[in-house]
Amino acid sequence: MKDVVLSIAKLLTENKLTLSVAESCSAGGISSSICSIPGSSSYFLGGIVAYSNVSKIRDLGIKEEDINTFSVVSRSVVEQMSIGVSQKFFSDFSVSTTGYTGPKGKKVGKVFISVKSPINILVKEFHFSGNRKEITDKVIESALQILLSEIKLFIFSNK
Repeated sequence: MKDVVLSIAKLLTENKLTLSVAESCSAGGISSSICSIPGSSSYFLGGIVAYSNVSKIRDLGIKEEDINTFSVVSRSVVEQMSIGVSQKFFSDFSVSTTGYTGPKGKKVGKVFISVKSPINILVKEFHFSGNRKEITDKVIESALQILLSEIKLFIFSNK
């Protein structure tokens, strides 16, 4: 995972691009990974761990009716999270996560990850297995991989 984070750092720095993060089920793990690289303050503008519905609505602008209609773990909510955090921090890229990490419940492992770039908003659904820590680790790793792919897509499609 360190190689992915280093690649993200290199591409964002070289291209003067910025990043923000909105995390629910990853509980700050993406932000922590990004900030483990010296110099991350040049591209990482900030993050919000919006674990509660109140925080998602208040801090990220999620529509309460969408939470009630689609569930807090949904395509609609994770997309709004990536848009909301990008608008709050004025970042070029943002990544967001929402999901069920367990240990109990019928939908444990169901996760949505969204990456917003200057040209696209991507949302992916996953069904991870494992215990709470294993699922959280998979969410963080997957989010960073998707972010790296979207950064590359943006940079190399504009050259």
